[in-house]
Amino acid sequence: RTGRANEKRETSRKKKKEKKKRIKSESARVDTRRERNRRMARLCGTKLSKDSRKLQEKACHFGFTFSGPKKYTRLSPVFVARVPQDGVQEQTKSVLFEEKTLARDPMPVFDKDSEEPRLAINIKSPCPVPEEGIQRCREVMETGRMFRYGGLTKGANNEDQTVDDVSLVEKSFADTTGHKYCVALNSCGSAIFLSVWATLQKEKEKLDKIPGPTKVLTNAFTFAAVPSAIVHAGCEPEYVNCTSQFVIDVEDFEKKAIESGAKIAIVSHMRGRLCDMSGVAEVCKKYDITLIEDCAHSLGCDWKGVRSGSSEHGTVAACFSSQSNKLINSGEGGFLVTDDEEIAVRCILAAGSYEYLYKSHLAAPDNHDLFEALKKKTPNFSLRMHQITAAIIEPQLPLLEERYKKHRYNYAIAERRLCELDGIKLPGQLEGATGVGDSLQFNLKGRNWDEANAFTKECAKRGVPMEIFGAQDNARNFKTWQFALPPQDCETSYKHIEYACDLRLPLHLTEADVHSICDVVEFALEVTA
Repeated sequence: RTGRANEKRETSRKKKKEKKKRIKSESARVDTRRERNRRMARLCGTKLSKDSRKLQEKACHFGFTFSGPKKYTRLSPVFVARVPQDGVQEQTKSVLFEEKTLARDPMPVFDKDSEEPRLAINIKSPCPVPEEGIQRCREVMETGRMFRYGGLTKGANNEDQTVDDVSLVEKSFADTTGHKYCVALNSCGSAIFLSVWATLQKEKEKLDKIPGPTKVLTNAFTFAAVPSAIVHAGCEPEYVNCTSQFVIDVEDFEKKAIESGAKIAIVSHMRGRLCDMSGVAEVCKKYDITLIEDCAHSLGCDWKGVRSGSSEHGTVAACFSSQSNKLINSGEGGFLVTDDEEIAVRCILAAGSYEYLYKSHLAAPDNHDLFEALKKKTPNFSLRMHQITAAIIEPQLPLLEERYKKHRYNYAIAERRLCELDGIKLPGQLEGATGVGDSLQFNLKGRNWDEANAFTKECAKRGVPMEIFGAQDNARNFKTWQFALPPQDCETSYKHIEYACDLRLPLHLTEADVHSICDVVEFALEVTA
């Protein structure tokens, strides 16, 4: 009897022990789930929606709604309203991330002597040329016919009239942007220059009535190539201040339009940040100003559904770039697109189309009488794109949509990581503007130049080099433009860009790379504080 009693007590103890272990295990799972949700919400600055929790159980995906604090919801609900994942139904106003995208384990340790965090790849590496482009370049080089008008492709209507690769890429690019006409050039700077020059010729009668040098309105915050093109065309830049979001200030735009009497304006979309194009278009219409857009960084961007550079805003010409750090990479290159017949004809001729070469263009006006009337009056600036550049670009155009998606996805992750850091401020996109996200800008808070330099040096040491727009050696700092210095009233713009950091997010970055970059920025802020 004693043995049976002992056995019964032992069985009872085991049952109690197993019950306690089961309860503890269930409690731990609940705590883990809660902590994970809290961590996700903290990293994204948002709440997990009910639909997200269902997705979490069903497919290990997390959908984050833009329902968090105002400082997060204002960041980019329009910019990246949704990033669809394969096999998961799109959620309205949400961005879907895989669980691993937002995981952050282990937590960073801020030891200045530690090897980590560090980005192992080169952040400044441009996109490689697709194999199709490499093969086409080889074919062109083997023929030796690399001149812009050295056609290799038989014409559709007349096989004796060969078509060059540049004409083919002009047609493809015009289709991409939605314009009638396109001129391929050696750079976006050349496109801006030709736009101004052609406008001066077309509007000569009106502009000759205005005394003094011809003024051209443009951003105070832009790349040096823009005021350089204005000076090259024999005009004077009239600088307009930017806002804290690095876009042109429409109120100052109107103010400068009245004060200067300028009849030409170049609006530059720096780093793919579109300004209030509706407001700009209204001012241009009100004061009879011809609008040109510098879209070097804004291919794929739009303002309230209207593409960057579209003639819907009254834009007479838009200028795009294929320089190495852009969405299409040919090393150097640019495009001028327009729906204006006379501007197109003048730019084709001035770019270097002499004699009857204009007939080989596929994205040109079919008005040979106008070409003949203007041909002998037009100087030849020799700004043509050559065959090799065109061969490099052509296979990249069908890839643009996929590139937009990849950039926007990486940008969304980086933005939600960096927006929580105390030492920086992210300005976000202007409401109504949709960007691409191949770069991210933020302002350093409460630092002097020594402290700002210490931060960028620490980042560079860990594989994340970045520039500060306000630095004395930065070509985007208007104080370095001694060929066309802005007036003192542009100090407002300088305050916005003085400690503004420019972080590139190239296409080849993986999700892990984006997190490594964010870790480096956070680490550098801490150890150089």
